[in-house]
Amino acid sequence: MNSYWFQFIAGAALTASLAGGVVQAQDTTSSDKTFVKNAMEGSLAEVNYAKLALQKSQDKNVRQFATKMIHDHEMLITDMKPLAKKMGVKVPSGPPLSDHAKYMELKMKSGTDFDRAYVEAMVKDHHDDLQTFLDEESKTSNPDLKAAVQKGESVIRQHTEMIDNIAHMGGIQTPPIPANA
Repeated sequence: MNSYWFQFIAGAALTASLAGGVVQAQDTTSSDKTFVKNAMEGSLAEVNYAKLALQKSQDKNVRQFATKMIHDHEMLITDMKPLAKKMGVKVPSGPPLSDHAKYMELKMKSGTDFDRAYVEAMVKDHHDDLQTFLDEESKTSNPDLKAAVQKGESVIRQHTEMIDNIAHMGGIQTPPIPANA
């Protein structure tokens, strides 16, 4: 994710620290906590998929995208840890088990079959993630989380546009970006 997102998370953590270091309990719901946990787990999964892409792909666009995913998502995880801690969310140690099957499916592919499957998976993930961030923005009353989600949307939109362009170059259709994005 881009530097704006990371600067914001760091700024939000600093602001919360300067304001007493506590996110108000009434501003953090269980769905907010679930969102933060899922976002961090999703970033761990993106890193795993991207590392696999760097091992298996020879396509320069796929490799560039994978490199960006590793960089952006590792920074996201690092920068979200203080916000998660303030919200009482345990930092996940790995991607969700639900992503294991998709990872194994990708691992068994090679060449252009791998590239196509990876791009298709990333298109689906990023479109889904963008909608999830939009939904969270409209639901949360936690001002720190709302601001982080808004910044995250721009990064996810950038990733979505990037992977959609790669998909189109490979003749892969993509769904429309959500209208409220």
